[in-house]
Amino acid sequence: MTDKIFSKLNIYDQIGYLLVGGLAILVGLIDCRILGFHREIVALTADNFVIWFLVAYFLGHLIHAVANTLVKENKTVFSESEKEILAKARLFFDGAKQSDNEVYLLCYMLSSAKDITGQVQSFNAYYSLYRGWFTIFLFEMNFVSLVILAHGLSLKLLTFFTAASVISFLMLTRSRRFYDYSRGKTLQTFTLIEKLKL
Repeated sequence: MTDKIFSKLNIYDQIGYLLVGGLAILVGLIDCRILGFHREIVALTADNFVIWFLVAYFLGHLIHAVANTLVKENKTVFSESEKEILAKARLFFDGAKQSDNEVYLLCYMLSSAKDITGQVQSFNAYYSLYRGWFTIFLFEMNFVSLVILAHGLSLKLLTFFTAASVISFLMLTRSRRFYDYSRGKTLQTFTLIEKLKL
């Protein structure tokens, strides 16, 4: 069972890093075309695929690290219904002096281990993915702004800036939605575990 849980977490995380890093490379290549540097870009071939793969993977980790500092969810505030579940969880874990957030983390660990549907982990993976994509397009907005300041406004640059702004906003909204989904599913799964004595 431990191997199964590790594999599930591992696959979700690795794909997320690659998708975020891959999109960052794609956006970077588009930026190079905007600035006319496309002749200096190394093309993706079968010979250098492994190098591009490693670059995408590394960039994914780097962007997630930046996203951790940029996107802060309020993890200490819980609704009344969530507090009721956490009160039961506190008794379940025998953690009378632990904060709501500490009890929630215990619920998350237990729910992840017992969630045979994989919803807790998949919602959390989507949260990380959209947060990473938000970070990419937030930086893209800033990059295009600097290009506009340096070279003047054009229809193409305005289009890129508008597209990056809209996509950034949508990715942030999606990341927050999946954070809420993950949190809700964690507590629902814990409730089932506690009631059914799983």
